[in-house]
Amino acid sequence: MTNTSTGSHQALKDIVREDGRGERFVWKGPHVEADVTRQPLSEAGYKSMLKFAEEQKLADAIKSLFAGDSINGSEQRPALHWALRGNAAHLAKSAEFAEQAKACGEFATKVRSGGLGYKVKTILHIGIGGSDLGPRLIWDALRPLGHEGPALRFCANVDPADFAEATEGLDAETTLVIVVSKSFKTPETQANAQLAREWLISKLGEDQLMNHMAAVSSAPDLAQAWGAPADRIFPMDSAVGGRYSVWSSVGLSLMIALGNEAWAEFLGGGSDMDVHFRDAPLEENLPARLAMMDYHVHSQRGVPSRVVLAYAHRLRKLPDFLQQLEMESNGKSAASGRGVKADITAPITWGSVGTLGQHSFHQLLHQGTDRSAAEFVVAMNAGVNEGYKANGQSLLANAYAQAEAFLVGRSEAEAEVQLREKGVDEATIKARAPHMHMEGGRASSMFILDDISPRSVGALIAMYEHRTFAYGMLLGINPFDQWGVELGKVMAEEIDNAISGTSTKDRDATTLRLIKKTQDARA
Repeated sequence: MTNTSTGSHQALKDIVREDGRGERFVWKGPHVEADVTRQPLSEAGYKSMLKFAEEQKLADAIKSLFAGDSINGSEQRPALHWALRGNAAHLAKSAEFAEQAKACGEFATKVRSGGLGYKVKTILHIGIGGSDLGPRLIWDALRPLGHEGPALRFCANVDPADFAEATEGLDAETTLVIVVSKSFKTPETQANAQLAREWLISKLGEDQLMNHMAAVSSAPDLAQAWGAPADRIFPMDSAVGGRYSVWSSVGLSLMIALGNEAWAEFLGGGSDMDVHFRDAPLEENLPARLAMMDYHVHSQRGVPSRVVLAYAHRLRKLPDFLQQLEMESNGKSAASGRGVKADITAPITWGSVGTLGQHSFHQLLHQGTDRSAAEFVVAMNAGVNEGYKANGQSLLANAYAQAEAFLVGRSEAEAEVQLREKGVDEATIKARAPHMHMEGGRASSMFILDDISPRSVGALIAMYEHRTFAYGMLLGINPFDQWGVELGKVMAEEIDNAISGTSTKDRDATTLRLIKKTQDARA
């Protein structure tokens, strides 16, 4: 595959030593700093990236996004997730969004103050995809702020084991179930919503059911039919895609658990990044520059994947969230406008908590034959708030060490010296040293937050959203539709009917064999 350096592995080691590199390739935005000095970006390459972004009219696309134009071409609607965070007084939708936010905030206050007639100790949040991953990430990140509010539990998988685990040990009398589904037709969410209804009835009786349910949906009639009271159904707007929707009523569970003040700070961090992305010229625009770098690394140099290494336990769900945000947005080959501009569109996004990954897949990152762009995420206050400052320092040291090791590697001669210093005999040294060789020259970026606060996390998520959008614009695709997701949903329903014996549609031989095997096993 294509080398990730500027010509050879050694060249990347050399280029990072260029004078002034820290000034040119440490990119700052609100609450987030991106150190890309260890990426294969030369000054000439950077200028070429800027020129390409100008040719692709990226600045115009950013203006169109914030103007509320129908930038989602295949569905003929705008993308207004950013408007949920403010800075949208010029849009007709702004008053409606403000009313929705007000209604959610008032309900959150009511729940937290015991206004439902019982103390809500747990919220069971039922959703899938964008109705699940964003809230899970933010709850993990900001959970310490929710110590006075209810705890959150999540249920997404149609596998009933997920629901069983989510409700294990729960007291129905102190539980509020919130079902989040734009259409209220998503099969997985429908199935779990029905299980929740049955669970509440079995524990509380039919007469108490409605007081323990709420819903977020664009289909209030279906939500009401499920059992949510009309005044506890909070709308979602069609111009806000699921993977961009945590800022909307989808975040109702978070508003209740974290409190309105923390929620406002979270929105504020996203808004800060919006203003930066909207107003900063391309050469100073953090999300835009990251998108240009993504195009350079993945679409030009052919690096097929990007590993996200969150050296922060509170951000352990970040790779999961980004998998949907980036691969559902840009994992396409359908052209929008003048055609797709690369063989590789969205890279495969994957990752884990950094120190856990060191003891599993980092072996491949250091010595494997396939390459992955590495992205570290750290917070400067690691361990401070918890009272474990030394442990937090060790966490940061591990992140820095891994990034440096990716770059510098270890020669066979260096391995021999290290083994000799340990008193290993010469025969063993000659046999072992070749296996300890790491060529280095492996690129990485370092994303630095001052802290994991609502404002910083809000800015980080908005940065990734805008980076994803900008990359889509450079690729020439629409990052706001997801027709590949829809196909699987349709076919799953057809096969479900076939297993039940209510569909006779002709299918391939393998699928027919599996249907018959399932029918026999469940007879």
